[in-house]
Amino acid sequence: MSGRRVKPGSGSPVEGIPAQEVPERMVGRAPGAEGRSVDQGAPSPAAVRGAMIGLMGLIAITVAWWALALWPVEGVPPAWLERARAVCFNAGPSGLPDASGWLLLVGQPIGMLAVLMVIAGDGVRAGMGRAFASPSGLLGVAGVAGVLAAGVVLAAVRIVGAPRDAEWLEAASARVPATYPRLDRALPEIAGLVDQRGDAFGWERVAGRPALLTFGFGHCATVCPMTVMNARQVQDRFRAEGREMDLVVITLDPWRDTPARLPSLARQFHLGGGGAGEGDAVRAEGGEDGAGSYLLSGAVEAVNAALDALQVARERVPDTGDIVHPALVYLLDGAGTIVYAASGHADLIEELARRM
Repeated sequence: MSGRRVKPGSGSPVEGIPAQEVPERMVGRAPGAEGRSVDQGAPSPAAVRGAMIGLMGLIAITVAWWALALWPVEGVPPAWLERARAVCFNAGPSGLPDASGWLLLVGQPIGMLAVLMVIAGDGVRAGMGRAFASPSGLLGVAGVAGVLAAGVVLAAVRIVGAPRDAEWLEAASARVPATYPRLDRALPEIAGLVDQRGDAFGWERVAGRPALLTFGFGHCATVCPMTVMNARQVQDRFRAEGREMDLVVITLDPWRDTPARLPSLARQFHLGGGGAGEGDAVRAEGGEDGAGSYLLSGAVEAVNAALDALQVARERVPDTGDIVHPALVYLLDGAGTIVYAASGHADLIEELARRM
């Protein structure tokens, strides 16, 4: 060493070595620093963005997953939704998942989050740190938290409001006693009701065949869909044996289930729609969805008069417009008689129908 001092501004921090020859490790720059910050332990901006996109994707998938399992559906759920809930969550008659379904719903987000933290944990932590350090980031975090909190509340309302599988199936699992009471009550006269095809309805439309008569309304998300679905199942079982059975559903909510809305509502309940005048032709052909099925409405006064004549207990909630009512299915013989009254359990309805 010659003892020379480095001239100010020469750019070389090491005496006697030109600046361009000083190794990177001696000036504090890490090799390959173009993808990293000066701090060797901090993830790059691109890594942070990727991690946060992954986190938001996880949240979106979880919300969609829970919505698929629990979102309430007016009327009878579409066939694809029933199959998806049965396959993915083992949903029971109440529409809620069983124990394995709940395990999947809860375990899915936890497992995905664990995988994300293993792959990009540093990026997630850095991104959340930056979000909490800025007003806009805090606003975004609060918005996401609000959406998740609202989802939890809605899921809790759905769960609490749904009937339990055990309650729903209790009567169906028990043997129907031989002393089950018969009504043997004549059908009352009704007037002013029309079906989903726009045709005036009278009991002569179902004369000569057994029929199921039940009640519901389009905005009902629990009892009505299950009752109509179970009545349809019994109808399908009899048809599979080559035996005719009609299904009649009278709305409990003529204020909202107007005649103009019946075609779409009938499709929602899988009762068939169609144009005016085709009802008897379709039923005669057989095999088409909705054949021999009638959804009835009319003027509010006409519907309420029919429900009163049929002795259907109900109460309208003024604040929401919903109808409080029991699950009720009347079994009619072909002679115009109400033979039995049953709850909405498919096995119970079927056994009573076979006794007629």
